[in-house]
Amino acid sequence: MRFVLALCCALVAVAQSVMACTAFQLKCLDNALIYCRTMEFGMRMDSDLLIIPRGTEFTATAPDAKLGMRWTAKLGLVGMNQSFGPMIVSDGMNEKGLVVGCLLLPGFSQYEKPDPARANATLAAWEVPDYLLSTCASVKEARQALSKVIVAEQKVPGYDNFSLPLHFYICDTDGDCLIVEYVAGKRHEYDNPLGVLTNAPSFDWHLSNLMNYVNLSSLNISQMKLGNWTIDNFNQGSGLLGLPGDPTPQSRFVRAALYSHSASIPNTALEGVRMGFHILNTFDIFEGLIKKKAKDNSLIQKSDATQWVVVHDRTNLKTYVRNYDSLEIQMVDLKKIDFQAQGPRHIGLRKDFAVRDITTQDKLLSIGPMHESAHSLSLQGVIHRNPEVEAHN
Repeated sequence: MRFVLALCCALVAVAQSVMACTAFQLKCLDNALIYCRTMEFGMRMDSDLLIIPRGTEFTATAPDAKLGMRWTAKLGLVGMNQSFGPMIVSDGMNEKGLVVGCLLLPGFSQYEKPDPARANATLAAWEVPDYLLSTCASVKEARQALSKVIVAEQKVPGYDNFSLPLHFYICDTDGDCLIVEYVAGKRHEYDNPLGVLTNAPSFDWHLSNLMNYVNLSSLNISQMKLGNWTIDNFNQGSGLLGLPGDPTPQSRFVRAALYSHSASIPNTALEGVRMGFHILNTFDIFEGLIKKKAKDNSLIQKSDATQWVVVHDRTNLKTYVRNYDSLEIQMVDLKKIDFQAQGPRHIGLRKDFAVRDITTQDKLLSIGPMHESAHSLSLQGVIHRNPEVEAHN
């Protein structure tokens, strides 16, 4: 079968929304590489996990409603899709551990000039993840692949005034991390020493902006002297005073850089996944936190929200997902997927909020030898000293 990568009409809603995504990576002591990202969106995406097998045939989109490049998938992949673009992968990993995620870059993204003579080598921006994940095994191969195609400046089919401004986070099992942006009609590639990406402005601006926060550290400041006056600090986290806490891309980039590089290094891949979710929790945007006004000046209550977060264990080829509705972490093991099977398919993610009732799992508390009976306890002597807690306090 042949699949044409085209966005459905509902994508026009993106024009009135903002994508506040955050991406970072972690490395574990067992050398496992963990990629983590959030997906914020101003409309319900109803995403599931898309499985694209080897041999899937693609036809891309060129400007003026023309057919673009055609290719056949050499590698199987798993990625997050959306109800308005079931074959569009916004973030995914292939069977070689290559990860590609697209994040919004509004106000800065401008793709390459279309060349009618090279329609057979032309892609739309939203088709880049599918193309790279289905044909490339490494960042090096992704660089080469992008150098041979045109990611053309074009409007979403059916909407003359709407483009989709994206930039791309690309990483592999060797630890290479690449950011690709199309600005002023040219492709810009940045090796990413931090492994962090958010949204606008462009990546190089964010790196320079970190100079404004060189004073921040995870190390507590115990006191400060001003002349003969000593200011004592008795609280935790003083080294991070001044850390920007708002949800703007600029502030999220700073936090993602500091959090991902300050976190305790996980021993194993699974511990790295757990750490990744803990850090992702700090970027969670709930419905109603970010509001906006419509053209008629009425207040829109629901704007950006964290639709889902995804963690890719690039070393062990496992993808973990948690969405807004369920909060349950769901996992797929790419090594167990039959990428030879014909035809794309999807795994429906659980979207109901289920709570585990542990009421009847109570057990008799064992508190060691005591003079009092089990029915008449005194707290005296029951509280055990904890040196670590005392030192902390």
